[in-house]
Amino acid sequence: MRLLSYVSASGVFASAFIILAITWTATFDGVGFHHKGTLVNWNRLPTAVSLYAFCYCAHPIFPTLYNSMTNKHPFSNVLLGCFLLTTAGYAYMAIIGYLMFGDEVKSQVTLNLPLNKVSSKLAIYTTLVNPISKFALVATPITNALKDLLPRRYKNRVTSIFVSTVLVMSTTIVALAFPFFGSLMSLVGAFLSVTASILLPCLCYLKISGTYRNFGYETTSIVIIIMAAIAMEISGTYTSFMEIVHQL
Repeated sequence: MRLLSYVSASGVFASAFIILAITWTATFDGVGFHHKGTLVNWNRLPTAVSLYAFCYCAHPIFPTLYNSMTNKHPFSNVLLGCFLLTTAGYAYMAIIGYLMFGDEVKSQVTLNLPLNKVSSKLAIYTTLVNPISKFALVATPITNALKDLLPRRYKNRVTSIFVSTVLVMSTTIVALAFPFFGSLMSLVGAFLSVTASILLPCLCYLKISGTYRNFGYETTSIVIIIMAAIAMEISGTYTSFMEIVHQL
């Protein structure tokens, strides 16, 4: 985990560089911020919310990160800082993507960038660094869970490498086999990410803390969040599933 932390940090710097490169493309390479479009497309709102939820589905890695920390005291502040920074980054990219390309903006802004500009090429190539730098960290809880299912006599270094390699290969095959990867990620975001990132934490907190016995402001807020999450999950799952069916 110590080594993976440095590898993952390169992905953080890569994300910041991508934002700067896209901003440079819009400001100095002639793209500009002059496009207009529909400010709110209500028909696509469930898909957008599902994709947005997918961006916050790092919860399975939290226990692994927490257990690997020597000093666990600043963990809550680290999470708060990470969520604030990532939310600011997502919001900034959404705004400049809309201003740069309007209704023509694609699921990834880099797909709209002009290929004849150096800044665009840098942004596109740097995009490749993100999944490479983060995949090992995100896949660690999955590989650990798979290895725990194996009999004790098979738990060795060779088996560990084999399980990790198979996981990487299978993920790559799935990514290449599904041409509608954006719709698939929307489905995952609506059905799994909302459940793991919103519903289960809220329900577990109510159960563990016992605040549901006293129906106050805190409980009311959590219930509202749960109801909103259920609406997001149902509408997003249905919309994403129908999109996949239409693309088959």
